[in-house]
Order: sequence, then structure tokens, then C-alpha cells
Amino acid sequence: MISEINSLIKKRDLVKYFASSELKSLYKNKMLGIGWAVLDPFFVMLVYVVLVSVIFQRGGPLFPVLLFSALLPWRWFTYSVNSSVKAFISNAQLIQTVRFPLSIFSLNAVIIGGVNYIMGLIVLFVMLGFYDVHFSPVMLWIIPLILIQFIFVFGVSMIVSVVGVFFPDLQNILNFVLRIGFYLSPALYVIADLPEQYQEAFVALNPFASLFENCKNILVNGVGPDLSILIYLAYGILFFTLGLLIIQKFGNRISKAL
Repeated sequence: MISEINSLIKKRDLVKYFASSELKSLYKNKMLGIGWAVLDPFFVMLVYVVLVSVIFQRGGPLFPVLLFSALLPWRWFTYSVNSSVKAFISNAQLIQTVRFPLSIFSLNAVIIGGVNYIMGLIVLFVMLGFYDVHFSPVMLWIIPLILIQFIFVFGVSMIVSVVGVFFPDLQNILNFVLRIGFYLSPALYVIADLPEQYQEAFVALNPFASLFENCKNILVNGVGPDLSILIYLAYGILFFTLGLLIIQKFGNRISKAL
């Protein structure tokens, strides 16, 4: 496991090359370029705002920014996972001819998703000013939260990248699971809306429950993270460790399976 991390550190120039190349190819033929990294979650937010705030008259005055603060980490996660599931298959020829840490492909997806996330945060801060949200030092808590998100997203991405090689239907299953996962997570609502007797179990079983609630509190409500963030950290360490172990265990079999 340590050797995989050391290999990534040694190949950091290659990581930068892959990430910059994919960013350029991803947005080079689009009129708005990297602006789509922001417009994508922004338009999704508008749809839900119309549905919840306009049609159902719920959500409150800060609902748009609360929702956007949850959509950004969710889009980071879904982009990274969806990109990783076919990463080895898409780069089969490269993997079979050049030797380097396989986790570099998952890391590349996570970095691209992270860049999109940062771009979205800039827009979110503009929106916070528009909604007269008070800016405070509490918002700096988003920095360690981003680091925890990185660990979690990287871990899950490594796992699906390996499973995707041996289970081709994973992509289709993920589309369904991610869609359901979003509605099961408190993006469109808050945990306090749930029956009180189920709230603790909900937070313990759903890592995005603590993530979304803490993102909303830190960026919009001016409240620091609560202890539930430790649950998300625990999930992050767990998936990161599993991801590294799985890639090491199946590394030799992956190139043959491709």
C-alpha cells in the first residue's frame, strides 16, 4: 500500500501531464470552455429550485445556495467515479505497454473533478454575496473538508476502476445507484426533516449525510463542522485503504484481463 503511494509521488510529473492534457481535451472544443464545469451543477440547481421553491413553495430563502453547496461535492464524486469505472479499459494499450502505478488513472479523474469543484466554489461565493450571507473565518473549515473529500473520492474511484475491468455492467449499475444515492442524501432537504429516531442511523450509514450537512453549515450557515464529519473521515480512510489494497492485489491480473 505504501509502495503505491510512493509510486504516485515519484510519478507526480506524469500525474500533472495526464490531468492538464485531459482538462484541455475536455473543454477545448466548447465555446464556454471550463465554464461548463460550473454551468452543469448550476443548471441542475436551477431545476431543483424551480421544483422545490417555486412549485412546492418549500426550501426557504437560502435554498439555492444550500443546494448548490451540496451539489458541488456530489458532482465531484459522480464525475470521478463515472470516469474511473472505464479508466483501465479506455487505456488498455497504454497499461499493457508502459509500467506505472495503475491508481494514476483514478487520481487523474479525481483531480479533474476537484478542479471543477474549485471552479464551482468560486461561483458559490459570488452567490453567497448575492444572498447576503455573512462571510466569516468559519468558511476556512472547507479546506480540511476538501482534503477529506479527496481521500474518500479517490478511494471509491480506485475500487470501481478495478471492479469495472472484471464486471462490465458496473457502469449501468452505477448510473442507477448514484441517482438513488443523491435522493437518499440530504441535498434537497436537511437531516432535521427526518424522524428523530432515524437521524443517527441515517448519518452513520450514509457518508454523504455528514458531508452535505457540514458543507451547508460551513459555507452558508456560518457554523463549524460537527462530530459527524468524523464519520465521513472514517469512510474516507476505509475506502482509500481498500482501494489501494485492491489495486495492489489485482494489478497483475488487470493487464491480462484487458
